[in-house]
Amino acid sequence: MKSRNNKNCLSEEIAKLRKKSLNYKKKYTIDQLNKPVSFWIKEERLLDEIGKEITIILRTRGCCWALENSGCSMCGYVEDANIDYVDPQQIINQFDYALDQKIDEINSDTNNYALKIFNSGSFFDSKEISEETRIHIYKRISEIPNIKEITFETRVEFINKNLLKQMLNYLENKYIELGIGLESVDDYIRNKYINKNLTFDKFMKAVKLIHEMDIGIKVYLLFKPPFLNEQGSIDDCIKSIKKLTESNINTISINPCNIQKGSLVESLWKQKKYRPPWFYSLFESFRQALKKEDFKKVRILCDPSGSGSKRGIHNCSSKDCNENMNKLLKNFILNQDLEELNKSESECICKKKYDIQKIQN
Repeated sequence: MKSRNNKNCLSEEIAKLRKKSLNYKKKYTIDQLNKPVSFWIKEERLLDEIGKEITIILRTRGCCWALENSGCSMCGYVEDANIDYVDPQQIINQFDYALDQKIDEINSDTNNYALKIFNSGSFFDSKEISEETRIHIYKRISEIPNIKEITFETRVEFINKNLLKQMLNYLENKYIELGIGLESVDDYIRNKYINKNLTFDKFMKAVKLIHEMDIGIKVYLLFKPPFLNEQGSIDDCIKSIKKLTESNINTISINPCNIQKGSLVESLWKQKKYRPPWFYSLFESFRQALKKEDFKKVRILCDPSGSGSKRGIHNCSSKDCNENMNKLLKNFILNQDLEELNKSESECICKKKYDIQKIQN
């Protein structure tokens, strides 16, 4: 009973903070609802090569877990959502606008591409993205030969065989990964600290179905959830990477926690009760969790939001130190080679401070 009350208190606090933040949110104009939140192209690690990715962030009503319940403790993505209903045609217009701006660049490029579609919620939630919208997106993607890989994100409760079959009918010649925010393999950390409302057993049932359909799985892990110090975060990340590698997950994307507006983590950060992770901790997790042979069966990704800033993963206040860490991380991800993490020309003096604080913060 005590743990249930603790969970309710956490959910209530998350909901209260989110409601307070959204009270100041301005309504989007018609023009804004016909254009995506953002889109870009950058260099990225594909399954078997270094290529490019195009990322498109659609503005939808937002995540049902955040809107209809309380949401996750670290997440502020609902701030970019519309909150209210968005017409399916507007979401189609958003996708088409982004793709039309980049299609010539993609078609003329010799690189293969991955397409990542984010919508601050679940791609298979029909309250967020309609069947009509999904089919339009599938059809457009199917017409672009250079796009070899596609990632859609969803909570597991929206995954079912019929939706997966429909997707494969249009995209049978593409490699597809479904991105699922598991955050940690530890049920207690996931549900008591992050408030994910997902058990590992439910996740594995979804994994079984997805693999049976010959679709890939991309799992997101949250590095340094609230209420864990650096050492606890290292231990949790190592345990999670090893467990997911053993479970034949295709891609593991580690997301260092950053300070997002309106989130419980932001509230803790403002009270000086939370510090975003150090690069040193992230690198130690990779070194301890992975062996050279692991990269033959799993792809490791990590593209931190706010990297090097006070709201994102960072070491000290030195720009050179954080830029060096970013460079090492990028090369490690692109090449899938742990040796890249050891190529720093010099070690910043802040490493000594980190070693002292690791078990405290």
